[in-house]
Amino acid sequence: MSEKPSKPRRRPATRKGRPTLTRELIAERALHLAGAEGFPAVTMRRLAEELGVTVRALYNYVADRQEVVDLAARLLLAQWELPELDPERWEDSVRAYCAQLRGLYRRYPRALLVSLDERVRPTGVHPNRLANPEAFLGLLRGIGLTPHDALRVHSELGLKLFAFTLLVDHPTDRAPDGPGPLDAAPVPAAWPAAHPELHLPYLSEAVHLPKPTPDELFDYLVDTLVLSIRERLPATHAGVRRQKP
Repeated sequence: MSEKPSKPRRRPATRKGRPTLTRELIAERALHLAGAEGFPAVTMRRLAEELGVTVRALYNYVADRQEVVDLAARLLLAQWELPELDPERWEDSVRAYCAQLRGLYRRYPRALLVSLDERVRPTGVHPNRLANPEAFLGLLRGIGLTPHDALRVHSELGLKLFAFTLLVDHPTDRAPDGPGPLDAAPVPAAWPAAHPELHLPYLSEAVHLPKPTPDELFDYLVDTLVLSIRERLPATHAGVRRQKP
């Protein structure tokens, strides 16, 4: 009687109450660590401590730290969902695109500095990193912007959202009951008060104005981007300067 072929053994989902180590789990933990503390915090020793394994165990799944960075960066971009972009409702589309990016960046704020802290290899670039900007540029070109103007708007969006995430959302989310994010005031209120010898009527007025909420600041940021796009629309596309309700 021939013996039945043995089935391959499946790795258990957990071991001693912890999830079994996988490349996916390594990438996930690395991304969360980078999001909270930045990619410099993602060392093999720190990652092993976070996962409750030895450094040697990590090397059974990844070749080196560079591969960990690539996997984490790819996982971040894999979560970048693209909303519907409709040239007929381009303002709504721009706002939805910005809101989606804000949500993604807000989950992993310090990981946004990956381009400054690391060099991600092409294998770490998820297709979303190409397809989504392509779609946004296509929206801008579809409503009549020139290639140069579309690129300027895309760059403006990136700069504004990066700064907003790191200077407004991240401080607010990290310490909801703390002093708060960088607000609309040009300087902290304590600074003019510490220099009574200076005549600072406009600064003194500005620091005592009501502080906008992060959501109000974000809406203002997107409003300025929409205005920037409107100003670049050609006269032949005047019909899309203002979107129909």
